Amino acid sequence: MLYIIESALDEVEAVSRDAREKLSRLETVMKSTAQNLKILKDKLEQPATNG
Repeated sequence: MLYIIESALDEVEAVSRDAREKLSRLETVMKSTAQNLKILKDKLEQPATNG
Protein backbone atom coordinates (compact mmCIF):
# COMPACT_ATOMS: atom_id res chain seq x y z
CA MET A 1 0.00 0.00 0.00
CA LEU A 2 2.88 2.36 0.78
CA TYR A 3 4.29 1.73 -2.71
CA ILE A 4 0.95 2.70 -4.28
CA ILE A 5 0.74 5.95 -2.32
CA GLU A 6 4.34 6.86 -3.07
CA SER A 7 3.85 6.10 -6.78
CA ALA A 8 0.73 8.24 -6.90
CA LEU A 9 2.60 11.04 -5.12
CA ASP A 10 5.36 10.82 -7.76
CA GLU A 11 2.69 11.22 -10.44
CA VAL A 12 1.26 14.30 -8.73
CA GLU A 13 4.74 15.81 -8.46
CA ALA A 14 5.34 15.20 -12.18
CA VAL A 15 2.42 17.35 -13.42
CA SER A 16 2.72 21.02 -14.30
CA ARG A 17 2.84 23.69 -11.62
CA ASP A 18 -0.69 24.92 -12.47
CA ALA A 19 -2.11 21.42 -12.15
CA ARG A 20 -0.21 20.85 -8.91
CA GLU A 21 -1.76 23.95 -7.38
CA LYS A 22 -5.17 22.45 -8.07
CA LEU A 23 -4.03 19.17 -6.53
CA SER A 24 -2.29 20.67 -3.50
CA ARG A 25 -4.83 19.31 -1.00
CA LEU A 26 -4.52 15.83 -2.52
CA GLU A 27 -0.74 16.06 -2.40
CA THR A 28 -0.85 17.04 1.28
CA VAL A 29 -3.13 14.14 2.16
CA MET A 30 -0.99 11.69 0.19
CA LYS A 31 2.21 12.86 1.89
CA SER A 32 0.59 12.50 5.29
CA THR A 33 -0.72 9.04 4.41
CA ALA A 34 2.69 7.92 3.16
CA GLN A 35 4.33 9.15 6.36
CA ASN A 36 1.77 7.37 8.53
CA LEU A 37 2.18 4.15 6.54
CA LYS A 38 5.96 4.31 6.99
CA ILE A 39 5.50 4.71 10.75
CA LEU A 40 3.10 1.76 10.81
CA LYS A 41 5.50 -0.34 8.73
CA ASP A 42 8.36 0.44 11.14
CA LYS A 43 6.21 -0.49 14.13
CA LEU A 44 5.13 -3.75 12.53
CA GLU A 45 8.73 -4.66 11.71
CA GLN A 46 9.88 -4.18 15.31
CA PRO A 47 10.05 -7.39 17.30
CA ALA A 48 7.19 -7.80 19.73
CA THR A 49 8.12 -7.32 23.36
CA ASN A 50 6.46 -9.43 25.99
CA GLY A 51 5.50 -7.32 28.97
